[in-house]
Amino acid sequence: MAFKLYGSPLSGCTQRVLLVLAEKGVEDFELLPVNLMKGEHKMPNYTEKHPFGVIPLLEEGEFRLFESRAISRYLAIKYKDKGTSLVPSAGDWAGWALFEQWAAVESSNFHYYCEQILTQKMWNPYKGLPTVDAILDDATKRFEEKLDTFDKVLGTQEYLGGKEFSLIDIFYMPAVALLFRAGAGSLIELRPNWKAWWQRVSTRPSWEKVSASAAAAAAAMAGNK
Repeated sequence: MAFKLYGSPLSGCTQRVLLVLAEKGVEDFELLPVNLMKGEHKMPNYTEKHPFGVIPLLEEGEFRLFESRAISRYLAIKYKDKGTSLVPSAGDWAGWALFEQWAAVESSNFHYYCEQILTQKMWNPYKGLPTVDAILDDATKRFEEKLDTFDKVLGTQEYLGGKEFSLIDIFYMPAVALLFRAGAGSLIELRPNWKAWWQRVSTRPSWEKVSASAAAAAAAMAGNK
C-alpha cells in the first residue's frame, strides 16, 4: 500500500527520508508538499497529525510517524530487501550496537554544533534576525574540534557508520550540503577525509536525484514570487 509523506524537497529533514527511498528504489508513495512559508505546518489540520508542527511526517493508513531519523529507520528496515542495504541484518546484534553508536555520535557530536552554525549563518538572516558573532564563533570552534576527530575516524573507515555506505551517512548528508550553501563548506573541504567522504556520497545517484528535486522546487518557488 502506498503511503503519504508530508514534507518539502527543500527541507534537509525531508531529504533524509527521500534519500532512503531513492536508495531503496521505492516510488510507491505520495509526497504532499507542506508550504512552510505560508505556515501550513502550524495549521490545525496538520498539527492534529504532528503535534510539534514540523516536517516530515509519514502517514500509512492509520499509522503515523514523525522525526526524520525515525522515519528513515522505519523505511530502511521495512524495505530491507530492496536496493541498498542501509541497516544491519536482523540478529546481527554487534552490527546493530555499532549502528546505534554511530547514530548517537551524529546526534551528540555533529548535529548540535552544525545547527548552531546554520542558525547564525542561514536561518537568522532568512528570518531577518541578526547574526550573533559570539555564538557563531564559539559554535565554529567547538564544531572544528569535533570535525577533527571525525576526520581521524574517516581515515580508518570510508563511511561514517563503518566500511559500507549506510543510513548513518544519510543522516549527515543534507546538513553537510547546507554547510556549503551557508558558505561554510571549507569546514569540510579543509579536512581531507571529510572531503573524500563527501565526494563519495554526493556523487551517488540518490543524492543527485534528491538534489535535482530540491533545485526544481526552489525554481518553482522563485517563479511563483
